[in-house]
Amino acid sequence: MAYDTLCRRTELVSLQVRDVKINIQNGTETSSILLRKSKTDQDSTGKWLHLSQRAHLALVEWMKELPEGQEYLMVGINRGGRISFSNLGSGQVNRIYKRIARNAGLNESVIKRISGHSMRVGAAQDLLNSGASMPIIMQRGRWSKTDTVMRYLEHIGCAS
Repeated sequence: MAYDTLCRRTELVSLQVRDVKINIQNGTETSSILLRKSKTDQDSTGKWLHLSQRAHLALVEWMKELPEGQEYLMVGINRGGRISFSNLGSGQVNRIYKRIARNAGLNESVIKRISGHSMRVGAAQDLLNSGASMPIIMQRGRWSKTDTVMRYLEHIGCAS
């Protein structure tokens, strides 16, 4: 979801179960999530973020596991396997990404460079590589300044 939506850490942890909309078009089920407020939407106009089929399927499975009455989508799981009712803090996103990378066997030098914005950076770089224009990338990532986007894109193509 983080990759598909290009959500900032704070946006990701603010997503709520009630804001998930299941769509059926031409017999295919997909989902969208309402981002109620973002750094560049301080008036809380809101924006619908659309998920890929893969992210949609993962979200549907995750939502089946959430306890009745769960408010937030991004919640923790304790060591006993119980799902927390409170949402994750934005600082936890960074640690989760690093833990996933360690579990995947990535080199510590790579893991050191992972941050809470890594999914956002990767999605922006992939958009550029697929031929998306700067205005499209800015719109998808909800950036208001080109210099910010350029910081995300400046290392594209560099060897790790």
